[in-house]
Amino acid sequence: MKLISIATACVLVLTGIEAAATKNTQLPGLEKIKHVVYFMQENRSFDMYYGTMAGVKGFADPNVGIQDNGLNLFYQPDSKSPDKKNGTSYLLPYNFKGNRAGCTPGGSNSWYVQTPFNEHVVGPNHAAVNFGKNNNWPQGNAPASMGYLTREQIPYHFALAEAFTICDSYHQSVIASTNPNRVHWISGSVQGPPNNYILEDNTESVDLGWETYPEALTKAGVQWQLYQDKDNFDDNPLAWFGYWRHLKDGPEKQKGTGFLGLQTFYDQAKNGTLPPFSIIVGPTELSEHPSNTPAAGAWLQEQVVNAVMTGKNWKDTALFINYDESGGFYDHAMSPNLIAPSNKYVKDKFTGKMAPLGLGPRVPMVIVSPYTRGGHVFSDVSDHSSTLMFMEEWVGKTNNGTYAAPAKNIDSWYRDISSNLVGAFDFNNPDYSIPKLPTNEKPAVETGSKKLRGSNPTGRRLAFVHSSNGKSLAVSGDHGSGKKKKLMTRRLHKRDLKKGVIDPAAHFKAVPSGNGKQFMIQSINHPDQCIDVWGTEVLLNECKGTLWELDYHNSDAHHHLKHVGSGRYLNIGSNNKISLVKNHHDAHFSVYSVTASS
Repeated sequence: MKLISIATACVLVLTGIEAAATKNTQLPGLEKIKHVVYFMQENRSFDMYYGTMAGVKGFADPNVGIQDNGLNLFYQPDSKSPDKKNGTSYLLPYNFKGNRAGCTPGGSNSWYVQTPFNEHVVGPNHAAVNFGKNNNWPQGNAPASMGYLTREQIPYHFALAEAFTICDSYHQSVIASTNPNRVHWISGSVQGPPNNYILEDNTESVDLGWETYPEALTKAGVQWQLYQDKDNFDDNPLAWFGYWRHLKDGPEKQKGTGFLGLQTFYDQAKNGTLPPFSIIVGPTELSEHPSNTPAAGAWLQEQVVNAVMTGKNWKDTALFINYDESGGFYDHAMSPNLIAPSNKYVKDKFTGKMAPLGLGPRVPMVIVSPYTRGGHVFSDVSDHSSTLMFMEEWVGKTNNGTYAAPAKNIDSWYRDISSNLVGAFDFNNPDYSIPKLPTNEKPAVETGSKKLRGSNPTGRRLAFVHSSNGKSLAVSGDHGSGKKKKLMTRRLHKRDLKKGVIDPAAHFKAVPSGNGKQFMIQSINHPDQCIDVWGTEVLLNECKGTLWELDYHNSDAHHHLKHVGSGRYLNIGSNNKISLVKNHHDAHFSVYSVTASS
C-alpha cells in the first residue's frame, strides 16, 4: 500500500437488492446478479503478473506503442544497460527469479519527490509515464520496475483468471499511490472539499469532505457492512473521510469503521447471510504488496473465492478481484487519452504546474461469476470508476431515470473513457460449475505462545490461566463433535507453558464489540459458542453479546477479566468452579498470546 514495503487488501461486497432497490430499473441481465463482491489487493501491474499469459494484451501485443527512437515500448531506454538497438541503450522486461522473486519491490509509486532542499519535483511514477509517452521506466523510476512473474510462480492467479474472465484494459484511476486510488475506488474522485483539495499521496491529516459510495447506498436503503480485522494495513479508505471520522458512534459508524473480521465474512458468504453491500479490508501480509508475496495473497484469494463459490448464493454472485495501483511496476499499455489536451489534468499542489491525474498503468482485474466462466478476456477500457458505475447500474434507476445510488463524484471525463464492466458478463449462458483450482499453502506461522502484557487482546488466540492455581478456561468436546459443549477448567503444565504449548481446547478469541475496549470471548474450536453469564452462572452459550473487558496491571503483569454487565470479575476457584467475584484481588489471570497452524 504505502511507499514502504508492506501489504494488505480491501474487498467490497453487494448482495441481492433489497425491497427498496427491487423497484428500480436495471440493465438487462443484472437482475440475475443478487450478490456482488469487490476485493482489492495491492501494488501489482498487469504486465508484472499477466504479461506472459496467452490470449491477453501482454508482451505479444502487436499494437505496442512506438517511441521517437523507432523502438517499441518494450525497449525502455536505460543508459546503464549494455544492450543497444538503433543506437539506444535499452532494458527489456525480465523475469524475477529465485526465492525472493515474488517479494521483490519494483519502482516507486509516488506522485512527487521531495529533494534535500525541500523542493518538490516530479516523482518516479509520473516520470516513468512521462506525460503519456510511457517510455521512462528504468531511468525515471527504477530498473526493478521491469520485472515480471510467470505462470509457474503465480499458479493460482493464472488458474483463476483462466477459469473465469480477466480484464486486460483495467487501469488504476490516478497516477499515484494507494490512498488516492482507494479513495477514488470508494468515492469516485480524489478532489473536493475542503477547498477543492486534491489527494495526490498518502496524506491522512486532511478530513476528506466529499461523499463516499456507502453513504449513497445508505440513502438508497441498501444495507452494507465493512469487514476488517485490527490489522488492516491502514487500507480502509472510509477512515480518511471527515464524515466517518466524526460520525457519532453507533450502528452506522460501526458498519464503516468497526472490526467485524474476515472470518465473519467467510461464514456469512457460505451460509448466505451477507448484507447487500460489504467492504472487506485484509491484513498486511496477505495483500501482495511487496515485500509481501503473491503466494500469501493467493491464499487469501482462495479463502474469499471458496467462501463465495461454496456459498448458498453462488449462482447469483459476481466477485471482482482487482488491485489498487501498480506499485511502481512497468506496464507497456499507454493510458488512453493521456497525451490528448482533453486529458484529466490538475494543478499539482506541490509544483504549481499542471500534471495528468490519470488514467495510470494497468492493474490486474479478474471477475469470478457463473456468468464469466470459461476463460475469457474483457477488453474495454476500465478503471476504479468502473466498479462504482457497475454498482450504479446494479442498484438501478428510479422511475425518473436517475440512479438510485449515484456515484455522483465521478466526473464526465472518467465516465466517457471507462466502461461499467457489464459487458464482461454473458447472462444468457451461465456455468454454475465450480472449477478445480490449485490449493495454496497457508502462510506459515510458528506454533507457540507468549505471556501477554497490555490490554489489547485482539489479533491473536488467547489462553486464560489462573495465576494462583494454574487452571485454564477450556471448552469440552472435540472440534466438530456433535456433543453439547460446556465451559470447564484444564490444568496446563508448567513445562508446556514454558515451551509455549497450550491445548487447543483452551484457545479463545476476543471479538471486539461495544465501546471498542469491550469484547466477546469466543471459543476457537467452536466459534458459535462464547463465554456467557446467566444470572450469576458463568457458562458456554451462543454468542449473543455478553461483553468483557481486560484490565492489565503491570506491577506483577497480571490481568483481570471484568464482566461488563455486572462489574464483577471472572475467577477459577480452588474447587475448579468458574464464577464471578466482587474482589478482583482473588481473580488474577495470566493471559497467553497463542499462535497455531490452523
